[in-house]
Amino acid sequence: MTRGRLPRRALRVLVLAAAATALAVAPATAHIQVRPARVAPGDPVLWTVLAPSEEETGTSEVELAVPKDVLPFSYEHAPGWTRRLRMNTDGSVRSIVWRGRTSTDGLATFRFLASTPEREGTIAWKAIQRYRDGAVVRWIGSAASEYPASITAVSPSVPRENAGGEIGAAGARTPTAWTTPAPGEAQAGATGPDWIARGLALAALLAVAAATIAPARRRRRRR
Repeated sequence: MTRGRLPRRALRVLVLAAAATALAVAPATAHIQVRPARVAPGDPVLWTVLAPSEEETGTSEVELAVPKDVLPFSYEHAPGWTRRLRMNTDGSVRSIVWRGRTSTDGLATFRFLASTPEREGTIAWKAIQRYRDGAVVRWIGSAASEYPASITAVSPSVPRENAGGEIGAAGARTPTAWTTPAPGEAQAGATGPDWIARGLALAALLAVAAATIAPARRRRRRR
């Protein structure tokens, strides 16, 4: 054996041990994520849930807890999946449960519309992922944990998305070609007829007609 070199068997044992240690301490890579990662306060947003599978049997259920002050109001149908809402006693949505099936390396994607909290801060999206073999992964930990919850920042510096709504940046209703202004409400940018100008023009025409007809009637009476 050459001095200063380890035997091949010992070197192989060290490599395998290092690999096993890395696998034991490495966090899961395919996390459940909720996008976008940054939103504006009080804004209707289109949310996307990404649920990749890590088990050989594939994902069978994803339950997403709805954070406080997040208000879901519309859901996109995911082909091959059913959706059920779990409600709080006050009628608000507590969690959204999707049930279906993915392949071993499949990716389940769900989308829904929900309004963001009115105040600046962060949203923690806690989720539970169930597999067909009965395994359960709870994505509810901190950002530094092995199974972290997805985080969304709420900041007034983020442009408003206004997904599926008609609320402008100042909170006022934005008129569209399909909206009818309420009584006494002018539609922004409308170019309607000038009724005052039309009235004056009509009055002038009537005056000219009267001035023309009156002399004709006088001449007839004289004859």
